[in-house]
Amino acid sequence: MRDYPDGAAFSEIASGVLALPLARTKGSVILWFRPETIQTVSWGGNPHDKPMVTGPQGPRLTPRKSFELFSESVKQRAKPWKSVEIEAALRLLVLIMELVVSRSNQLAELNVDLTRSNEELDAFAYVASHDLKEPLRGISKYAHQLLESATSADAETRQRLEGLTRLTVRMDTLLDSLLHFSRVGRATLQFQPVDLNEVLEEALEMVAARRQEVPTEIRLPTVECDRMRVREIFVNLLANAMKYNDKPQRQIEIGWSADDTRGPVIFVRDNGIGIEPRHFDTVFKMFKRLHGRETFGGGSGAGLTIVQKLVEQHHGSVWLESTTGVGSTFHFTLSEPALS
Repeated sequence: MRDYPDGAAFSEIASGVLALPLARTKGSVILWFRPETIQTVSWGGNPHDKPMVTGPQGPRLTPRKSFELFSESVKQRAKPWKSVEIEAALRLLVLIMELVVSRSNQLAELNVDLTRSNEELDAFAYVASHDLKEPLRGISKYAHQLLESATSADAETRQRLEGLTRLTVRMDTLLDSLLHFSRVGRATLQFQPVDLNEVLEEALEMVAARRQEVPTEIRLPTVECDRMRVREIFVNLLANAMKYNDKPQRQIEIGWSADDTRGPVIFVRDNGIGIEPRHFDTVFKMFKRLHGRETFGGGSGAGLTIVQKLVEQHHGSVWLESTTGVGSTFHFTLSEPALS
């Protein structure tokens, strides 16, 4: 216990240690412990007694005058590890490493399959959404022509034609969202230092937010990201903050906080209708809306799905906090630490 005095507290079970590293990183080791073995050692004379005499140059050692048998108990020591025990530990380490390598190969194969499946899914979504728009345009055209020529038709016929027209418009909106989502998944990000204050100003102009709804003094950091994609994140979050709000005076707050591990955490907070906790995961699913199709201005239900996809492409995360009737706060990170 010379190098670790606190180890005396558990010397009865761990006076001897055999450690084998599992990886180069610190902390990944296998440990074996051996209990204390008290031994009695006999000496020819007391080894701690050093006979001294005083000479012209000061104290000096002198030969012993007695070699009477001296016994001493050695504590806080374990029996030495045998070579067969060390070899067994090394064999176990080899078996573990073989299992780890085998599992790593399996995971690598699964990742390849998953990547290929995702690429095929993105390609399918792109082709399906793109190719379906052409026949949909034809249906919409004929629906409008029938509606224009049905001047003398009964009210029920006109109502059906108007319903068909609305459905074609909604279908076209859903296909546009699906097409856009597939393009997001296929796009390659262009990372560069970006001042988020400038990106936010562009997003505010795109959603036509009234300045009294958003604080004028906003100081966001500069981060390494794709400017266009982060602007789209802000546009979707701001649009939702404005849309799902039934208050006479809408309020939107944008800010950020520092995080040592995840980098800057950016948030968009509103005083809108809020979201129940049981729907926190649902709102990020494709085409999932918590309200009627025409309620709160309608929409396809793809905005937050696209936000989550864009954030994940930046190796970040997005989450929300919300209270029904009070408002919601959406947080997101872009993984890279702030440059300033």
